[in-house]
Amino acid sequence: MLENTKTTKEKQYVGNGVQSGDYYVNMSLKYDQLKPHVYEYKGVKYVRITLGKNMETNEWGKTHSVWINDYQPDNNDQENPKKTSAVSAGDGLPF
Repeated sequence: MLENTKTTKEKQYVGNGVQSGDYYVNMSLKYDQLKPHVYEYKGVKYVRITLGKNMETNEWGKTHSVWINDYQPDNNDQENPKKTSAVSAGDGLPF
């Protein structure tokens, strides 16, 4: 499993979910835990999260977890991007 090495602290779990069929995961997120991570970009509010599959189904039958995506690119990533950013792709989002 790939681990993001540029996160600032331990994962902040904000919810979990259950796989529903082959293609969907039904999620429940804790609103009060999301509020501190809301940011605004061009007048629209966002929260960056990451969804991951649990190694095992937990005691409540949950198969996936959600945590705050706190990725912060270093200066080299900003100066020498390795792939096309979403902004240049035309959707206007900063991620």
